[in-house]
Parts: sequence; C-alpha cells; structure tokens
Amino acid sequence: MSKQLTKSLLRLPTPTAGLALGIASLGACLEYTLPLHGAGQHSGALIATILLLALTAKFCRHPIRLAQDLQHAVIGSVVPTYAMGWMMVAKALAPIWPLGGQGLWLLAVAIHLCFLGIFIWHRSRHFHLAHMVPAWFVPPVGIIAADVAFPGGALAPLAHILLLGGMVSYAVMLPLMLYRFIFHPEIADSAKPIIAIMAAPASLSLAGYLSVTAQPSLLLCAILLGIALLMTLLIYLSLPRLLRLPFTPGFAAFTFPLAIGATALYKLAHSLAAYPMAENYVRQITYLADIEVTIATLVVGYVALRFVLSCLPCVREPADA
Repeated sequence: MSKQLTKSLLRLPTPTAGLALGIASLGACLEYTLPLHGAGQHSGALIATILLLALTAKFCRHPIRLAQDLQHAVIGSVVPTYAMGWMMVAKALAPIWPLGGQGLWLLAVAIHLCFLGIFIWHRSRHFHLAHMVPAWFVPPVGIIAADVAFPGGALAPLAHILLLGGMVSYAVMLPLMLYRFIFHPEIADSAKPIIAIMAAPASLSLAGYLSVTAQPSLLLCAILLGIALLMTLLIYLSLPRLLRLPFTPGFAAFTFPLAIGATALYKLAHSLAAYPMAENYVRQITYLADIEVTIATLVVGYVALRFVLSCLPCVREPADA
C-alpha cells in the first residue's frame, strides 16, 4: 500500500495546484451570477483543498522533487499557484471560522513569498531572455491573489503592500515579456498552454485592487480593464489551437486566468454601480462577465476531466503494477 501511495503521489503533477486554484476561483466567481448562497465558493474550495492536500503530501514525502521543481525555469514559476490555491480556500473558510481563515491566508502568503524568493534566486543565476515565459508572472504578480482572497481584519496594511508589489512587478515585466515574444517567439509545444497565463495579471490586478481599495481610481481601473479584455480576447482566439495540443498538466494554465477575468469584471460592475450615471456601463460589463464566466466554466470542466482521465491509476499503469 505504501509503495502504491508513493507512486500515486509521484504521478501527481505539480501543475495540479493551478487546477485547484482555477476551481476555487471559479466557485467563488459563480456566486456573482447564480443564487448559490455560498455553495459555489465552498464546493470549489473543498475540491481545491483535496487537490492541495494531495500535493502537500507529495511535497512532504518527496521534498527533493519539490526542490527540483523549484529549480525548473517553467515548473518553478507555477509552484506558487499552490500558495494561491490556499489563499482562495482561506477566503471560503473565513466566513465560517474567521481566525482560521486569517491564519491560513497569512500562512499562504508566507509560502508564496518563500517560493518567490527561491524563484528569483534561481532565475537570476541563469537568466536568459529567451527563457522567459508567461508563467514567470505567477511568482511576483500572483501574490495579488492574496488581495482577492483577503479575509479582512488587522492585516489590511499587508494586503495593500502585496497589491503594490504585485502591480509594480506587472508594470515592469509586461514590456519585457512583450519584447521577449517579439524577438524570441519560439516556445516548445509542451509549454505553449502557459501562454494562457498572459490573460491573468491584468485581471488579477484589477480584481485585487477593487477588493482592498475603498475608493478606486477610475482611470487605473480603465487601464487595467483595457489590458485585461485585450489579453483575454487574445487567449480566446488562441484556445482552439492550444486545446488541440497533446494534453499535458500545463493545461491547468487555462483555468485561473479565465476565472479571474470574469471575477474582475463582476467586481468592476459592482464598484461602478455606486455611480448613477454608469448604469449602462454596469449592464455592459456584467454582460461581458456572464460570457467570460460561461467560457471559464466550460474550460475548467474540460481541463478537470482531462486531469482525472490522465491521473487514474487504471489508465496510467497496469492494475498489478
């Protein structure tokens, strides 16, 4: 039994954390458009918890494998989705157990910052522009997920610092990433699904900003909205080709960017509802959000199904193995 468990844990790909994050985020997002009364958020958080606990067991049982993942130029950049997933779980836990939600949120932030430091250390030692991929946004910009999932309380100053750090990182990295794609466009087929991550940073920045800012700047919201919609549209246009690629755990990259895009639009519509003259804009943005959450639900469901089929022991190895 122990050997079988070890094999099962080793077979669980690290990008499963990205799927857990996407499922938890989608569950929370569905609360904006359906009368789920918390069921969507809690169901998504429960599924995410199961996946993240399995990854926790893998990391604890095989720390060397985690160390190897952190050294990898691509996989090392998606490892922080593990912490981001726990942040979303903390958001669902906070209404039920405030102290537990805050504690889990703070622990997830600490883990993310630790992964960020390790990522910077390895990439600074072997930096090459051609090695840059959209997943590199995850360690420095992904910390803004802490603001989207912020459970409230005395840690608000920390949440604002994390937001500022993530948004500054995005402002610095976006031109570099665009330059990299213009002059070094080659990306291996196995890594192409992570191109979908390009849709996440602007939407995440907008959602995080609206989550912790009482009086948001409409100019900044408009800038982030424009970038978010443009990047999301580009990913929509790329999805037919990307989904035809041979399945890899990297398909998890399709989930969170689409879910957070819809979340950002719902949050923006809610903020604009405070302005009577913006009624038409609220209606239009909500309509776009409904479209995005529908697409996100279909894509997350598809990717989750492919993960299940690829990870079933009966599919991956003989029964007597």
